[in-house]
Order: sequence, then C-alpha cells, then structure tokens
Amino acid sequence: MEPIPLTQSEFAPFGTVIECPLKPSLTTFPTPPPTSSNVVPANQDTALKFIDVTYMKNHYDSAPSGIPAKAVMNMFSCYPRPLRSPITKNKYDFSISDVTVLERHPYTTQTFIPLGAARDAKANYLVVVAPTLQPTSGPPFSSKIGPPDLSKVRMFWAHGGQAVTYGVATWHMPMAVVGEERMDFVVVQYANGESQEDCEEVRVVPGMQEKL
Repeated sequence: MEPIPLTQSEFAPFGTVIECPLKPSLTTFPTPPPTSSNVVPANQDTALKFIDVTYMKNHYDSAPSGIPAKAVMNMFSCYPRPLRSPITKNKYDFSISDVTVLERHPYTTQTFIPLGAARDAKANYLVVVAPTLQPTSGPPFSSKIGPPDLSKVRMFWAHGGQAVTYGVATWHMPMAVVGEERMDFVVVQYANGESQEDCEEVRVVPGMQEKL
C-alpha cells in the first residue's frame, strides 16, 4: 500500500482532520473578516476563532467496569521508524515499513496534535486506519468481537500542519513518524485507568507492508 495525502474528505469515515484553512502568507487580520458560521473574529480583532474543529467523545458509561473516565492530555515524542531498503522520494529516503500492530480506544476519541512541526519539515507522519468488522452478536466495543477489517486498511500521509482525531473505537496504527527528525505530539483523550478499556491491540500477521 502507498499512502495518499491526508484530507478530511478521504478520512471522514475514521475521524477528523484538523487543519487551518488560511494561507501561511496571511500575516495580518483580514478585512473584511470572514462571515462563516464556524469562524468569528476574536481577541479584539487580532485573531480568528474556528469553532468546533473536532469533537471529543466519552463512551465510558458503556464500559464493563463502570469506572468513570476523565479527560487526559499527554505528550508523545515520536522518533522516525526504521525502514527497509531505502529509496529516495521527495528528497528524503523512504522505503518499506511493516504494519505489525493495530490498536483502538473502545470508549473515546483520541486526538494527535503535532508541536512545532512545519508543513515542509524533514519529518512527516503516517495515519493508518481500518474499519471494524461487524460483529454477529454481543455488546458493542467488546474485545472479543469486532476485529479490524484488514482488507480495507487505509493509509494517509500527514504533515506537521495537520492534527488528527481518531473516532471512538477506530482501529489505527500507533503513531509512525517517517523522515529525518523527531515529532512531538500532544495527545488528548478520555481514560479511566483500566488498561483493557483504555486501549485494545491486535497483532497483524506478517505480510502487510507500507510502501513509503
């Protein structure tokens, strides 16, 4: 599989892409200001506020333990993943990377927000997702049902100007940075401290590869 650029239209079945629609060259407050319902002037006309760019969802009231969750914010410093058989693409060396693990957070959304990474930085990240196979019986979000549908895995190429929210219970690959530099992310989600309710993982059989 080869990744395609991350866009909201392509990623919509799996979550939300957060990306500023303004051109980087816009350095002064626009006159007249936008009149859209989801963007309003703010801070004495020195900022534009984009409303509801993503949604946090908490479904822990469905968790078996009954333990309530709280909103948590962590930071991940992610280093470039090792690749096999390097080739040159877009001035950087990329190659083949194996998908070995997929995970999901059964009762919460999860948002990754890159810190200080430019759109043209020497590092990017991959967003790898898969839909859930429909269960034949049993309650929703059970670890015993609903594995990822590996025949419909999607792969996206994201840059430092994009954040991403995985929908509740969306299967995804753990954060994968590629390129030459580390990327730091603030990660926002709900959690209750019960490991099996906060995160489920599956091992992927050998043979699934990313062509980068």
